Amino acid sequence: MRRVVLAGVVACLGIAGALAASPKIDAAVKTLQGIGADAGRLKTFCDMTKAMDEAGEKEDAAAEAKITGLMQQLGPDFEAAWNAADGLDDNSDDGKAYNAAMDDLAGKCP
Repeated sequence: MRRVVLAGVVACLGIAGALAASPKIDAAVKTLQGIGADAGRLKTFCDMTKAMDEAGEKEDAAAEAKITGLMQQLGPDFEAAWNAADGLDDNSDDGKAYNAAMDDLAGKCP
């Protein structure tokens, strides 16, 4: 009986590992969570997303410079996390994990 339970646990852990995000996305998710836990960085992130919303699809050099400056304030770890979404399939496990972390972070903005 003990072996059956152990085999079940091992099988479940194997499945969970297969569904986990890739190391790149896992690092991005951790970075996004860290920003959400830091009041100063969270404010900068919220300011950046607000500036992006205000700019919309317009070609505005001033808005672009502001957004770039705010992104640089968030640091290279944030830029790497932001760029991790490039080419990501929203329906993949990585896409779902990334989008959930981004939604959680954006949900902390007023």
